[in-house]
Amino acid sequence: MKIGRKDIIWNYLATSMRILSGIVVLPITLRLLPTEEIGIWTLFLSLITITSLLDLGFSNSFSRSVTYVYSGVKELKSKGFAAAETKEVDYGLLKTLLKAMRRYYSIIALTFLLIFVLVSPYYLSSVVLDKYSGDKQTIWIAWFVFGALLSYELYTYYYSSILTGRGLVKRNMQIIVLSQSIRIIVTIILLLLGLEIIALVLGVLVSDLVNRTVSYYVFFDRETKLKLSTSANSEQTVKETIKVLAPNSIKLGLTSLGVFLRSKAVVLMAPMFLTLSDVGQYGTTKMIVDLIASLGVGWFSTFFPKISEYIVHGKQDDIKRLYIKGFLTLLSVFIVLGCGMMLLGNPVLTLIKSKTMLLDNKYLFVLIAFSFLEQNQSIASNILLARNEVPFFKSNIASGIITVLLLWLMFKFTELGVWSLILSSGIAMSLYVNWKWPLVVYKDLKLRPKDFLLTAKVLWTENVNKRK
Repeated sequence: MKIGRKDIIWNYLATSMRILSGIVVLPITLRLLPTEEIGIWTLFLSLITITSLLDLGFSNSFSRSVTYVYSGVKELKSKGFAAAETKEVDYGLLKTLLKAMRRYYSIIALTFLLIFVLVSPYYLSSVVLDKYSGDKQTIWIAWFVFGALLSYELYTYYYSSILTGRGLVKRNMQIIVLSQSIRIIVTIILLLLGLEIIALVLGVLVSDLVNRTVSYYVFFDRETKLKLSTSANSEQTVKETIKVLAPNSIKLGLTSLGVFLRSKAVVLMAPMFLTLSDVGQYGTTKMIVDLIASLGVGWFSTFFPKISEYIVHGKQDDIKRLYIKGFLTLLSVFIVLGCGMMLLGNPVLTLIKSKTMLLDNKYLFVLIAFSFLEQNQSIASNILLARNEVPFFKSNIASGIITVLLLWLMFKFTELGVWSLILSSGIAMSLYVNWKWPLVVYKDLKLRPKDFLLTAKVLWTENVNKRK
C-alpha cells in the first residue's frame, strides 16, 4: 500500500474544496438567505450525523477490514487481527466482505427512510416551523428531498470506505474535489435563480450522485472485477462476516452516538430554547471551526490506512512517527487558522454584506480550544482503533449523555444562551475523554517530550531543504 506526498496534497485539496464551498457558497448563502433559513439549514446538516448513528460503526470496521485484506490477512477477527505472512490479496475474502457491506447498508437505508417519514411531520411542524415566518411549503419539500438523499447516501455509504481501505486515498480525494466543485457550481447557479434552501439541497444531491458513481467505477476496475468473479467464496459466509465485525462496530456505533449527542443533538434541541437567528449564527461559526478541524486532522487521516498496515506487520516506530506528525500538524493548523478566524472572520463577513455574523471572539476562543482537544483525542482513539480495539466507547457515550443533560440544565436554569451550546459539550468531554485516550497512547507508544521535539526538528529541516 503506497501512500505519500501526492495523497496528502489531494487530501488537503479535497478539504480545501469544502472550505472553498464556505468561501464561495457561504457568502452568497448568507447574503441571499434570511438568518431563519440559515438556522433551518443547520438543522438539515445535523441530520447527516444521524446516518452515522445507523451505520453503527460498520463503515470504519469495513474500511479497516479492507485494509487488512489488502495487507495480506486471510481471516477477519472480532478483536485484534490475524498476522499476515505475505501481502497477497485474498479476493475470496474480499468478495464476501463486499457482499456483507451491500446487505448491511441496504437494510439501514430502508430503516432510516422509515424512521424519517414517521418522525418528520411532528418535528418539522411542532419544533421547527412553529417559529418560522417564511414559506413553509418550500421547507417541507426541501426536507423530504434531503431525507431521500440521505437514504441513498446510506445505501452507498461504504464506497468511500473501500477506496480508503484499499489505499486509494488520492483517488478518493480527487473524487471529492470533483463532486465538491460540481456542488459549488450547481448551488451558486440555483441560488442566483432564487431557489433559496432548495438550491442547497439540490447542490448536495447532484454532488453525491457524481461522487458515488465515480467511486464505484474507480474501485471496481477491470482487474478487480475479473479477480472477484473468478475467486471462490471464502470460508466465512456473509452472515459470519457481519457477526465477526459486529462487536467492535456496535462499540463504534455507540461512540458515534456519543458524538451525535454532544455535537448535533445540541443543535436539534437549540430551537426549543433559542431563536432560529441564534441557531444560525452558532451553526455558521461551528461549521467554520469544523472546517479548521478537518484541515487539522487531514494529514493523519490520509495515513490512517498506513497505520493499520504498520500494526499488522508490527512496525511500532513507524506508528509513533506518524502519530507525532499528526499531532504537530493538528496543533499548527489550529494556531494559524484559529487566530485567522478570530481576527478576520467577521470583518470578511461584513465586507460581503452577510446577514449572519460569527459569534464574538470570546465564544470563538473557547469553541476553538474545545475543538482542538476533541480532535487531539480523536487522533489518539484512532491509533487504538487501528488495532481493532474500541476501549473508548463507554466514555464517549457517557460524555454525550452528560452533554445533553448539562445543556438542558443550562437552558432551563440559567441565562447563558449560546454559551450553553459551547460549554455543555466542552465540559463533558474534558471530564475524562479529552485527556484519557491521549494519555493511553502516550504510554503505549512510550512517547517522551523529546520525541516531539526531534520530530518537529526533522520536519523543519525537511521543509527548509525543499525550499532550497
